[in-house]
Amino acid sequence: MDLQYQPVRMMEPAIVERLRIAFPEKTFLIERVPPNMTLREFDRVSRASPFIGLAWMGMKPDSNSGRQLKGKMLWRLFLIFKASSGLETRFKGDAKGLGLDAMVDVAAVLLHGIPFDGIGLSSVTAANAITAEGIMDEGVVLAQVDFEIDFMTSPAPYKLKTIADFKGLNITWAVADGVEGSPEIPQIINTAEE
Repeated sequence: MDLQYQPVRMMEPAIVERLRIAFPEKTFLIERVPPNMTLREFDRVSRASPFIGLAWMGMKPDSNSGRQLKGKMLWRLFLIFKASSGLETRFKGDAKGLGLDAMVDVAAVLLHGIPFDGIGLSSVTAANAITAEGIMDEGVVLAQVDFEIDFMTSPAPYKLKTIADFKGLNITWAVADGVEGSPEIPQIINTAEE
């Protein structure tokens, strides 16, 4: 199975490349994060301030997809900035001009209305100030920028046509075999002849 054309797999590097236009690697750490970070993980990334976390939030399929799945992939940026001096710098920026306000403004502009080649159009859907429960450091401020990217995919790029192709996936389904009330699952998959 060829996985290089998966929409999420194709989008992540394109998003990071777009962000790098204004968020250089020497200053900003950009990393994939889960939608709900643990306190330990948040503590780690907040020490890397200024930090941009990229989280895949889900998919919103178009009800008129037909045989090709199309819709919108939902993404979120977590922006974390820690004051380097007075608390005012959290928002307005330090001597380098870095602050949460600028991070939000620039991230939103970079991701709105951009057609990613071979993928789809990106649109910002929301930007919000957020809080992290249990964080005691007043110097740390957070925001999130939500955006979505249009996509379309089909089974064709995965090259799954025969039973052998599906067997090659090597998937084990978690089914309670022989447990009373569990569904009976057939051991043979029937496919239409091509």
